[in-house]
Amino acid sequence: MPQAARMEREARADSECRKLIEAARSYVRRAAELLKAGDLPNAAEKAWAAVRSATTALALRTRGTPAKPEGMAWREFVKGVLMGAGLGEEEASRWAAYFIDARDMLHGACFYGLQCEEPEHRPLIERASEYVSLVEKLLGPAQHNNIMAKSG
Repeated sequence: MPQAARMEREARADSECRKLIEAARSYVRRAAELLKAGDLPNAAEKAWAAVRSATTALALRTRGTPAKPEGMAWREFVKGVLMGAGLGEEEASRWAAYFIDARDMLHGACFYGLQCEEPEHRPLIERASEYVSLVEKLLGPAQHNNIMAKSG
């Protein structure tokens, strides 16, 4: 691929990553507001949206596409994306497990199933901020600085 085309593709990917992380940060803020207001189901869904958006940004950066390969389990995909961004296997496994918990417990059980239990779901909602911060760090200082400049 010619260098100009590669640079243009990378610039588009960087722009998309920035938008996804900005959305993730916005979702985290909204989840905190909803949690404070006592709206656990909608806080859970916003936290899940933050986790999903951040993961999509990282997959785009590390794999060139946010798409999960057909037939691959989500846990394996997220772990691979995290490892591809520089995390060790053990830490990547822990965060991949969090991704699955957020999907199943926040998005599935709490939001869609309306099976919300504050002692179970609040810690997962609150941890979304930590996950998004981790992804920002893994995306690199330039990405983090661009995001912070826009949000500050």
